[in-house]
Amino acid sequence: MKQVFISDTHFGHDKFHSDNWEYKFWKKYNNINQDFILYHLGDLSFIHNHEYLDEIFKKFRANEHCKNIVLILGNHDDKASRYLQHGIIACDSMEITYKNNCVVLSHEPLVKDEELINIHGHLHTKEESHRDYYNLDKNHILVEAEKIYFIDELLESKGE
Repeated sequence: MKQVFISDTHFGHDKFHSDNWEYKFWKKYNNINQDFILYHLGDLSFIHNHEYLDEIFKKFRANEHCKNIVLILGNHDDKASRYLQHGIIACDSMEITYKNNCVVLSHEPLVKDEELINIHGHLHTKEESHRDYYNLDKNHILVEAEKIYFIDELLESKGE
C-alpha cells in the first residue's frame, strides 16, 4: 500500500496559498489510483467546527483508494479528540518504517538523532526552511504546502 504525504493545507484560509490551489490539489489527489494511507503533517484547517471538518474528510474519502487518514497535529489544529470523532487517527508525532528505516513524522522539524529520518511540514517551502531552521540536514525532509508526495519520492530526494 502506498503512503501519501501532504501538509499545511490550511483549509478555510486562502492567504496561505496560490490562486486555484484547492482545485489543483483536489484534482491531483483524486487522480491517485492505488490504495494508500494519507498522512497529513499538520495545519489541516483554520475552521474547526464539525460540519466543516466533515466536508473536508468526505473529500479525502471520496478517493476510493484512500484506506486510512492520519493527522499529525500542527500548531493550527485542534485537539486530537476533535478528529477522532471523524474517524481520523490524530497524534503529535508518529514513527513508521519504510525499507527498514525508522521514519519520524512530525509537523515541525525535530531535533533528533542524526540517523533518524524526519518527514515534516510547517515550513511551507524549502526557502522558508533555510530561513527559520538553520540546523536542518539531509534527514529532515519537508513536505511543502500545496503538494502531494509519495514516500518513495520523498526519501529518494532527501537533502535536495
